[in-house]
Amino acid sequence: MSPLPNLGFKLGDDIPSVQTALNTQMQVEPEIRNPALPSFVADPNKGKTDLHLRTRGIWVFFNPAGHVETIRLDAPYTGSVLGIKIGDSLSKITSTLGKPVKKPPLVMPGTQALIYVLDDAAYVRFDVNDDGVQTILIIR
Repeated sequence: MSPLPNLGFKLGDDIPSVQTALNTQMQVEPEIRNPALPSFVADPNKGKTDLHLRTRGIWVFFNPAGHVETIRLDAPYTGSVLGIKIGDSLSKITSTLGKPVKKPPLVMPGTQALIYVLDDAAYVRFDVNDDGVQTILIIR
């Protein structure tokens, strides 16, 4: 995967590379255990961390080894992925990118998820409601 335009990093990059690309000194924070999980269930977030630049709408999620596992973009992020930005309509997505490769079940009521191939190593998921794209996720 090539680094994403407007971000300068990609899935698999390490924490220092991401901090440099984003020009930030912010430190990663541990992922929090889901309180809805019973205590006897193993914590799927154990050892994972994230970096959240709230003023830029950028979330970076790291696996326990400290490598980028998922990238999440939401408002006020102003860049685009495959020509699609936060706020773009469902019709803009389909007219620009065509039919998605996957359309998983509802993320939340009133929201659709559309998945497209980003490159040979990653997918992009657009979560869309009546107000347009709310979240862009870069995933494997």
